[in-house]
Amino acid sequence: MSRRLAGPRLRPDLAWQVHQGAAIVYVVWFAVAVPLAVAGLLLEPRWVGWMVLAWFLVLLGFTLALRIADSRRRREWAEAAGQLGWRVSASAAELLDRWPFPPFDADPEAEVADVTSGRHRGREFWTGRFRHKVGRRELGFDFLDLHVERPLPPLQVLPAGLAPVAAASFLPLPLTVEGLPGQYRLFNGREDHALAVLHPRAVEALADVPAFGFSCEGRRFVAILPAYRDATTALAQLDAACDLLDLMPEQVWRAGEQWAATQSSAD
Repeated sequence: MSRRLAGPRLRPDLAWQVHQGAAIVYVVWFAVAVPLAVAGLLLEPRWVGWMVLAWFLVLLGFTLALRIADSRRRREWAEAAGQLGWRVSASAAELLDRWPFPPFDADPEAEVADVTSGRHRGREFWTGRFRHKVGRRELGFDFLDLHVERPLPPLQVLPAGLAPVAAASFLPLPLTVEGLPGQYRLFNGREDHALAVLHPRAVEALADVPAFGFSCEGRRFVAILPAYRDATTALAQLDAACDLLDLMPEQVWRAGEQWAATQSSAD
């Protein structure tokens, strides 16, 4: 019997902003510091400096704790990857050319970092972190690119929580998937294809891991995951993504081959 892994405590977009030390962290700090200073002036002016200093130390301690946790996560992942014979590298910019669908093709200055590559259950894979911009907002998420033998139709399905960091520019369509917790959105592709992919056996494989989405088109299949996961969660989601492909219905593969044929004739 499998053990269900807990999902992230923060929404993926907020977790990304917090870990990146974005402006939102300092906005929250000032939002608390100003009332503290006002309260100190009203109660005892001599305490104002100490209260603000104490709150600054809280922010400093929080930042250090995040850095230590991130370092521990990277170390544990590197150890797990080494034991499994996978390769870890700082970057692999050529991966950006492999993805023809949003949001990977939306920002020419997007970056890929912390890349791990190898084979798992007979499939080649690449996983790492994707950083991109939407307007002035710095966003990011983890990706898992799995090798597929046959083309797939264009499709992008995301849990609602991942949409703020990874959504395409298309208007989403709410997607009801019985058996999966939370709300999902269809950002690209046909609803019948999405529901065919997320059939009951696939849902059973996905139900025990924190929610993630996927984008596919042709011979590209990329799972889209929240950033800052521990090694245990990352490995479990890698297995779940492989299950999703292994359980892919034949009708979806045939739809992908028909789509690829129309693209070839159009060229």
